[in-house]
Amino acid sequence: FNLMQGLQWPALIQALALRPGGPPHLRLTGIGPPQPDGKDVLQEIGMKLAQLAESVNVEFDFRGVVATKLDDVKPWMLRVRQGEAVAINSILQLHRLLNSEASGPPIDEVLRSVRSLNPRIITVVEQEANHNSPIFLDRFMQALHHYSTMFDSLEACNLPPQSSEQVLAEMYLGREICNIVACEGNQRVERHETLSQWRLRMSIAGFRPLHLGSNAFKQARMLLTLFSGEGYTVEENSGSLTLGWHSRPLIAASAWQCSI
Repeated sequence: FNLMQGLQWPALIQALALRPGGPPHLRLTGIGPPQPDGKDVLQEIGMKLAQLAESVNVEFDFRGVVATKLDDVKPWMLRVRQGEAVAINSILQLHRLLNSEASGPPIDEVLRSVRSLNPRIITVVEQEANHNSPIFLDRFMQALHHYSTMFDSLEACNLPPQSSEQVLAEMYLGREICNIVACEGNQRVERHETLSQWRLRMSIAGFRPLHLGSNAFKQARMLLTLFSGEGYTVEENSGSLTLGWHSRPLIAASAWQCSI
């Protein structure tokens, strides 16, 4: 869920290429929305990843699934083969499925579909914030604290004031803020929840947490040292990782497995 221009996959492909005994056959299915200009962005990403995989001798297949909403995707559409080891990766997507004002939140059906695939691992990255309260004042105060910290952290990146990166970041965060405080009902999709809330929700849906391990923590800290400004932190939280600004967590990464 959310290929993010394929940025997170080259590291996995390169790691598989170095696997003792040779790399496995990697099949990647990317899910994304239709583009206004009709471009097939998913296939463009898939072609670039295929070129990288070929260069390091990793057998690779890519398939794009276009869907307006994540809950429109059904298990049969993913064409999982018998005996395949399935891994599912969701980046900042599941919080958009938490609207419970109709017959029930779409997240319930999506997690049932995920569980039916019997994945070996599910990785979830979500904002570490509580913006899903039905009470406006609670959402407003939570958003005020969270996004003031986000903008403080952006300043530490020392981006030029009118650079494209700075403008895009401010535009992206501004849209989130507007949706949280100015929209209601089905129009309010930025329904972020905290890691503790996701733990409860995933447990009820039939998943148990997987410890990300010390290596993941060490690698995250190394990358943070190399590429971020001073003030960012990575913390281990009961097997999950949080990215924060000074003492305030901003993003949480967790891993899950189907309960027996």
